[in-house]
Amino acid sequence: MVCANLQSVQQLMKIFEPPFPVNQLWHLTVKHSHLDDLEANLLGDKSFAVILFQNVTGVSKIMPHAFAASVERLRVLTFDSSPSLGVLSVQGIADLENLVDFEVTASVDQLIDFPSLPNLQYLHLYGNRFSNPPNLPHLPKLHSLWLNSGKLVALQPLNLTFLPSLRKIVLFGNQLRQLDEGDLHFQSPRVDLIDLSDNDLSGGIHPSAIEGISYNTIIDLKKTNLTQLEEATFRPILSVLARGAGHVQLHGTMLQCDCQSFGWLLREPKLMAKISQTSKCSDGVNVHFKTSRLHCPLNETISEPISKPTTH
Repeated sequence: MVCANLQSVQQLMKIFEPPFPVNQLWHLTVKHSHLDDLEANLLGDKSFAVILFQNVTGVSKIMPHAFAASVERLRVLTFDSSPSLGVLSVQGIADLENLVDFEVTASVDQLIDFPSLPNLQYLHLYGNRFSNPPNLPHLPKLHSLWLNSGKLVALQPLNLTFLPSLRKIVLFGNQLRQLDEGDLHFQSPRVDLIDLSDNDLSGGIHPSAIEGISYNTIIDLKKTNLTQLEEATFRPILSVLARGAGHVQLHGTMLQCDCQSFGWLLREPKLMAKISQTSKCSDGVNVHFKTSRLHCPLNETISEPISKPTTH
């Protein structure tokens, strides 16, 4: 079912006032419309499994019980490409205990009042305009989080303690300049992907920024402007990955493939093997090809570990 070119939320509510042949419907799309705050019993006694709001304006709050008739059935709720939403309060979705996938994409300056949702597994928040992630509560089943293609400059107040099942976090294409202590401390027993590509991480990665990874974790650091593989940061990471199939991707970085950066790694072939075979040095030469020809003194070590970056 598609509703388009509406001028108010009351107009939307009026559509669902009359009796329908059936009340249990599948998919509702509301698009190219100006709405106000989404009121209680927005869709009357009609329920849906998937609801999409696309290119809507005027919404700043989802009121409690807005989707009351869909509480048992609603699995996917999306706000997409609605760039004039500004601050969006989503406290009204607290009763959607069976929601599996929630998406607010390319729409908001700030997302607030996020409730704990016991069965949420996918959270898509990409393309938004907030500089810090929203403050997420305990989401026990969330395993995939997308925060890519936005304007993030820091990862606080994101607290992975509240996301004990998180296996995948996608952060590519933001404005991160460094990773601070405690930024990515995973609590889940399995971590599949940490995608930090296309961020300017020239400010460095704190030695305690990434912890709790798995043997098979892929850490994507492509096009991040890293120049050094600091031993204090990468030895713990690569030591874990060396026990499984995980690896670090560095293609398109600005790595200086010299003894200062790779001296410690060349003495640890098992760790060196965890650098992706497609990774290249700043001059475009394959990392493994170039470093295999280095002759580094045995006492060659990396420069002093970076000091704790200033928290934004």
